[in-house]
Amino acid sequence: GRDVLRSERLLLRPSRRADLDALDAAISESLPELARWLPWAHDAHSRGDTRRYLRVAQSARAARNAFEYAIVDRSEQTLLGMVSLHRLDWSRRSCGLGYWVRRAAWGKGYATEGGAALLRHAFGDLRLNRVEALVALENAASRRVVEKLGFTREGVARGVERIAGKHLDHLQYSLPAADAGSE
Repeated sequence: GRDVLRSERLLLRPSRRADLDALDAAISESLPELARWLPWAHDAHSRGDTRRYLRVAQSARAARNAFEYAIVDRSEQTLLGMVSLHRLDWSRRSCGLGYWVRRAAWGKGYATEGGAALLRHAFGDLRLNRVEALVALENAASRRVVEKLGFTREGVARGVERIAGKHLDHLQYSLPAADAGSE
């Protein structure tokens, strides 16, 4: 459908209930790392949590509050991770960008490629004006992704995200449509 986005190596498609096993495996494989940076990832993450995540993603898409996409390898059809537009604010035409890639697929540029495809959709089809990204100060790999995508660092959002019981400072990045070359 028109909700499927393509890039050179990847297919981005809305997450669905049938992704449960593949998504749960990808999360389990990467949990210790994901738990350092993502509020929903914690050591006790269960299959039930993954099921809830898919259900919430589905209702958020229907309400147009968030669009979660599975990142799928085009040749092997493996689920590599997730990328999303969330905190959609239609009056300001802005949203946040989120992404994670399973451990087995690290270092191959999938987060950057998936992010770029989703940004084209955000500024093109959705006609958004600004995409923000919050990245934990210590998360060097994630900072590289947003910097490669052309985001500009705006400052430090203090105590903005509660992770593993602590409120962590994050770098606030933004990419306005003008910078993305699609005004």
